[in-house]
Amino acid sequence: MTEDQTTSEDGNVDAQRQAEIDALAAQLASAAAGETDVKAPRKRASRRVTAKDPSEFVPTPAEAAEAPAGEPADEAAPAEQGDEGTRPEAEAAEGAPEASDGEPADGAEGEPADAGEAEDAEPADGEPRSSRSRRGRSRNRNGGEPAQGGQQPQQAQQTQQGNRRGRGRGQLGEDVEPEILEDDVLIPVAGILDVLDNYAFVRTTGYLPGPTDVYVSLGQVKKYGLRKGDAVVGAIRQPREGEQPGRQKYNALVRIDSVNGQTSEQSLARTEFAAATPVRPSTPLGLRGPVSELGVGARALVIGGGGKTALVATAAEQLSAGRPEAHLMVILVTPRPEEITDFRRSVKGEVIVAGLEQTAEDHVTVIDLAVERAKRLVELGIDVVVLLDSISGLGRAHYALAPRTAPEDPSVALPARRLLASARALEDGASLTIIATASEATPIDRLVTSELRSTANAVVQLF
Repeated sequence: MTEDQTTSEDGNVDAQRQAEIDALAAQLASAAAGETDVKAPRKRASRRVTAKDPSEFVPTPAEAAEAPAGEPADEAAPAEQGDEGTRPEAEAAEGAPEASDGEPADGAEGEPADAGEAEDAEPADGEPRSSRSRRGRSRNRNGGEPAQGGQQPQQAQQTQQGNRRGRGRGQLGEDVEPEILEDDVLIPVAGILDVLDNYAFVRTTGYLPGPTDVYVSLGQVKKYGLRKGDAVVGAIRQPREGEQPGRQKYNALVRIDSVNGQTSEQSLARTEFAAATPVRPSTPLGLRGPVSELGVGARALVIGGGGKTALVATAAEQLSAGRPEAHLMVILVTPRPEEITDFRRSVKGEVIVAGLEQTAEDHVTVIDLAVERAKRLVELGIDVVVLLDSISGLGRAHYALAPRTAPEDPSVALPARRLLASARALEDGASLTIIATASEATPIDRLVTSELRSTANAVVQLF
């Protein structure tokens, strides 16, 4: 090929390229003027380069100048989705339902729409697109929540709280009073209220838990000002026809008729036992024998090896005859069966038994609830006399329940001392008298007795 031919062919190529460039420039000029819509060719980088070096996607000034002025930035340089797919983030944002009335938009599967999708659809200037794409994928993996420092919408939190409240509705510990319908059949119930940490029960068979106990919500306890030891009369609802039994083991109290023989309004206005003013016992109790010097509201401790139970029986008979207006409560801890029969036949009052066949926990429950019942009667203006045989049995029960406590640990005697200290005469009110027997047969008994000597205001030593 000659030199003239080569020169001619180069000239033709240059002329052809120049024509193409002129045509492209004319089209771009027409597009800028709004005469035609021409899209610049998309420039895609490899996904590997996208993951390693986001700065490769920052457009140069020349590319920015070549792009049409009215064309969106996403079409000029679309963001890559990575290995999960190549669908642009803007399409996902267009497919999400719009939020209305201030509620967060929900996705296809009911998840709240993330504000980060809008950020990926229209990125801010100067920020690498691949980094925002990875941030959006991180939010998607976290269930639509921001990767760091994010919080759920306020309405979503309220919905979750409502669901939790709904799940707890109808279960033990709720604060909602049961609803009574017109066609409900109500069954009357009565018993002593036992208030625990998270719920309460009306003990219908005495001072120990039983199968017919009635559940009382804490909301009812607060509403009616109920206290441990109250005598509650109310009603439960008979199951409706075709109603499936729930998970609750006990029937719920749906109505309260009276508290200690008073209305709920009168019960709320009563004075609390612990808030009343105690005074020294001045009125004679009217007993004979070794305990003849005791006054109303005394804390008496009877110590001895034998004859304690006989002294309690004699005092019960004298109180029944000499002070019939007083409420008499005889609490027997691990008595012999024949002794229980003798007391029930001779005492005109309550005979409360913590039997030999019962556990240490039952002993503590019976004695504690009985003393609380005595306090509620004192709040009503009734003089109460408690004969406890013996308080050493209460100390042994607490020692059995304590986690490996040494016999010389004074904390074992704290419950017994607290019980004896509750006896007092109230100014312008009634009184609570406690006469408790004590033994010194075991180290635990001696520890309890020594701790109670300083609490009692009358000590009787039997020989």
